[in-house]
Amino acid sequence: MRTTRLVIAGVGGQGTLLATRLIAETALKLGLPVRIGETYGMAQRGGPVMGHVQVGEAYSPQIRPGEADAILGFELAEAARRGVTYLRLGGLAIVNRRKIPPIEVISGLRKYPEEENLMELLRQVSGRLVIFDATLLAEKAGDPIATNMVMLGALTESGVLPFEEKEVLATLKESVPARFLELNTKAFHLGAQAFKESP
Repeated sequence: MRTTRLVIAGVGGQGTLLATRLIAETALKLGLPVRIGETYGMAQRGGPVMGHVQVGEAYSPQIRPGEADAILGFELAEAARRGVTYLRLGGLAIVNRRKIPPIEVISGLRKYPEEENLMELLRQVSGRLVIFDATLLAEKAGDPIATNMVMLGALTESGVLPFEEKEVLATLKESVPARFLELNTKAFHLGAQAFKESP
């Protein structure tokens, strides 16, 4: 089987690692070989976090620069930073438009880059850039913390993963407490719809 390589980039507190693990667990349930690697920045909310997922034959948990089929960017600047490094030329970039300024920006030491500049960086490497406010959709579902499920729904709808919506949702059902299942499922479907409606 062809190996699918995915980078998930965001900041602490956005649920990037849960999304990484849900993809990996779905692959394992289906008997597919999978490797994941996780990189943490500052051990606090707002620090950079990155997950690598490879479904198929892979000898290392880390994806080499220029080899990811897709990047799932939970935060715009982190998506651009990781995308230009890891995304293969012509790959897919799915990006949350919502910005979370790092501590350097909040303290006034640096300025947050212009959105258009960040998007242009992604356009230079991606064959398709899908950008929308995933956090807004999570709020519509009931809680901004469900941004990760919105993004996972969009990724699943893209067809990049070697499995389908019903299989990811089955893993989700087993992995989250029952009281949060309706929220997360609704967020997932809103993300899938956003991808479907994207240009």
